[in-house]
Amino acid sequence: MSNIRDVAKLSKHSVSTVSRVINDRGYVADKTRAEIIDAMEELDYHPNDVARALSTGQTHKVGVVLPYINVPYFQKLVAAITRVAFKEDYQVILLPSDYSEKNEIEYLEMLKHHAFDGIIFTSRTISFEKILEYKQYGPITCCEDTFDYPISCAYTNRGQSFVDVFKVLQQNKFDHIGVTSSRNESSSQSTKLIKHAYHQVFGKKIDQSHIYNKAKDFKGGNVAAQYLLKNDPNLQVIFANSDQVAAGVIQQLINLKKDIPVIGQEDLDYSRLMNFSTIDHKLTEIGEYAFWSIFEEGVVKKMIPSELILRGNLKQ
Repeated sequence: MSNIRDVAKLSKHSVSTVSRVINDRGYVADKTRAEIIDAMEELDYHPNDVARALSTGQTHKVGVVLPYINVPYFQKLVAAITRVAFKEDYQVILLPSDYSEKNEIEYLEMLKHHAFDGIIFTSRTISFEKILEYKQYGPITCCEDTFDYPISCAYTNRGQSFVDVFKVLQQNKFDHIGVTSSRNESSSQSTKLIKHAYHQVFGKKIDQSHIYNKAKDFKGGNVAAQYLLKNDPNLQVIFANSDQVAAGVIQQLINLKKDIPVIGQEDLDYSRLMNFSTIDHKLTEIGEYAFWSIFEEGVVKKMIPSELILRGNLKQ
């Protein structure tokens, strides 16, 4: 019985590319699509056989480590992973970590004891070095850039997307800028990238008083707006770490009768309904690639470009 890897091998294309053809998602060149379809026909391949063929003697389960279950960012990632996993008769096991190193190591120990066929980190506290210690026990993928580490990943270039945001703010002559994040830079790569992007665009470090680093949800956005305005009454714009946080920021600004532009992240329903700017980090595509990378041979890394979406008073 043929499987998706047989199709990939015969067509000389990756498993993820074969998956895009099977599920009719994303761009695939006509020549590539034809080669894959020819391989499927030659092998008499049927998509419903994928999971059974791939997982002979395996668990049919993939573990997904996520810090919080109730945060839309991670919900969107998990939804994408789950959707493609279910198509292949795979179960997704959610592994909430609360950014606890102890919890994350326990989940890696579960991989070591074959509780699932592979594990996906949507975000993490432990180091890449620690993750590498468990790579011998099964496939591990991260939903962030793993740089030179031999760990598979599906990610977007957040650093560039943050630079793009600050360039827009610079063009609008904003120099009183507030930023929210969920963690400080010692534990968050995103916070580190935001500070680096600010320095790259404005040629100076962002004042620490202009960063609120405990914003995780709508309520956190409320608190962040109060904190940032208290530190700088002349604040001109706020760059939030998620659309959910941005919505909380906007609600508080309305209560304070402040007309200040807000930029969010992830292009969730909040940003459309409230008409504020956001960055689409392509979480759906990242989730799908993360799942398929579990079945690739060797280390695979896929970078998916983000998109800055300007709305409201920042729309050009």
